Amino acid sequence: MKSRTTLILVVLAAVVGLVVVWDQYKGTSTEQAREQGKRVLNFKSEDVTRLELAYTNRTVVLEKSGDKWNLRQPLSARADAATVSSILSDLEFAQRDRTLSGEDLKGVDLSEYGLDRPQIRVTMQYKQGPITLLVGRETPTRDAVYVQLQGRKEIAITPKSLLDRLNTSVDSLRSHVAVEFTPSAVARLELKSADRVIELAKTASTTNAEPRWTIVRPLAARADQRKISELLADLGELQIQSFVSEDAKDVHTYQLEEPQREVTVSAGDVGKTLLIGHAPTNDPNNVYAKLKSSDSIFTVAAEPTRKFAVQINELRDPRVLSFSQSNVAGIDVLQGTTKISLERGAKGWKVSAPVPMAADESGVDRILTGLGDLTVAQFVDVAVDLDKYGLAAPTAMVALREQSTNLIAQLLVGGLDGSHTMRYVKRGDEPFIYGVESNAFDWLPANALAVRDRRLSDLQPEQIKKLTIQKRSGPAIVERDAQNKWRLVEPAQGVLDNDALQRLLDAFAQLRAEKFLREGLENLAEYGLEAPELTVIAQAGDKAYTLALGKPAEEGLQYALWSDPPLVFKATTADLAPMLHVIVTRTNAVAASALTNLPPVTTIMPLQPAVPLTSAPPSSIPNP
Repeated sequence: MKSRTTLILVVLAAVVGLVVVWDQYKGTSTEQAREQGKRVLNFKSEDVTRLELAYTNRTVVLEKSGDKWNLRQPLSARADAATVSSILSDLEFAQRDRTLSGEDLKGVDLSEYGLDRPQIRVTMQYKQGPITLLVGRETPTRDAVYVQLQGRKEIAITPKSLLDRLNTSVDSLRSHVAVEFTPSAVARLELKSADRVIELAKTASTTNAEPRWTIVRPLAARADQRKISELLADLGELQIQSFVSEDAKDVHTYQLEEPQREVTVSAGDVGKTLLIGHAPTNDPNNVYAKLKSSDSIFTVAAEPTRKFAVQINELRDPRVLSFSQSNVAGIDVLQGTTKISLERGAKGWKVSAPVPMAADESGVDRILTGLGDLTVAQFVDVAVDLDKYGLAAPTAMVALREQSTNLIAQLLVGGLDGSHTMRYVKRGDEPFIYGVESNAFDWLPANALAVRDRRLSDLQPEQIKKLTIQKRSGPAIVERDAQNKWRLVEPAQGVLDNDALQRLLDAFAQLRAEKFLREGLENLAEYGLEAPELTVIAQAGDKAYTLALGKPAEEGLQYALWSDPPLVFKATTADLAPMLHVIVTRTNAVAASALTNLPPVTTIMPLQPAVPLTSAPPSSIPNP
């Protein structure tokens, strides 16, 4: 019983669904049919391949090739596709206000409607064959016109706007784009004037996924990609202001046989050349122009054409080096006898020479950013006499390497010009000498300390087992017991502030240098480190780490000395503050004894022997 009921419900649901679908389909079809019945013509504009507009005194013929329209009569010229599409769209959707049937027209002469000699005969060729629409005279109210589909008896009355749209001039049907091309497809650009030819070509690049523009003539050089793109965009947007002549002989009249400039764009073997001439005597805002392959002479705005009167150096790449930071796996910086080498590993950058150490990632970024931002202030010369520019024995050399040690780029840094406002540089792979701003190398590291990781150690607070704090008021020593709890060793009596101790341990383990000043233990008095304010010694395993605090530096900074290796540096007073906090509160008796028997503090705790970064003595950062 239940199965039978279920079956009946399923059948009813299917029937209801079919009725709904049919109703929607019928409604849509009925609506479409009603809308189509209002139209004068039944065709789709995108199917039209030929359009003929026969007026009483002239005929205009347009033909479609691919997605482009061309004028064939009264002249051969490029047509404006948007204008042609607009006309076809108006014809496709033209609606009848009223229809005069064959019965209504019995015994009526078509001349009464102007259809015996129509104002316009519109013939369209599309895939179903030709279709012709006759456009007659206006109705007595002058707001509509009579039209008739050739071969049909009935006459339709449609708004006069259709007649106005069809009454168009040849010039309005013509393309007003001076040079039609696709910028991305252009592989060659040539700019020619009376005294020079500049040729550029798009070539495949070994370091870039996309082809890049290069200068081919009058010299082989890197091109400014942005500038070339702007020139192509300007050429593509150049609009015809007016059509002047279609007579080939008029090229002499308008002095275009020897134009002021020629601009050629080529895609493969196909090239288009725009000839740009003088301005009309009565119109300085426009200039005469023509395509070399066409007889049409026209005018274009003068201002945009001046952009093609460029000098060769305006098209050259203003960047000294062009590279991707992600491709750089090694950096070498050589200044005099000091060489710094950096390598990128799985865990980031490290200094590999003169001695291995962790590198400061931000310091390495400054090098790469400085190189990438290096901009040409002046294109100086082709390298012949390198000594003249201080490049025979450069003050510095920088090389960038790939993971495979292949050289990405090499830069030689030379001397200053006479005014000391510009420094000469040269790429290792080019013959050109460039001038850059004299202060363009502020980022160049003078020694390995400049790119050393500013964190002093990778020590963790929980690794520290014993801590010795030496102040002028006396030492304090604490160590961990068997249960890993801190106990006070010295003084024998006192109260240990565990919170202050933990803050000290955290600050000590995470301490960072704001700036490294030098390596070694010489001339410590200069920094107030011969008799430090505080010495902290942390024992971790069999290794001891020592920090000594000297006198204040500039505001917010203080001199300090680290032991492994011996490094003098500046640290922020905020980072050092936890080291100065009291971690042991002494009893009165212990405090009095400490003050009575206070030993003189003249030196810090023993430090590790110095490990020089190079065999040469430390040098200050040069100003190459």
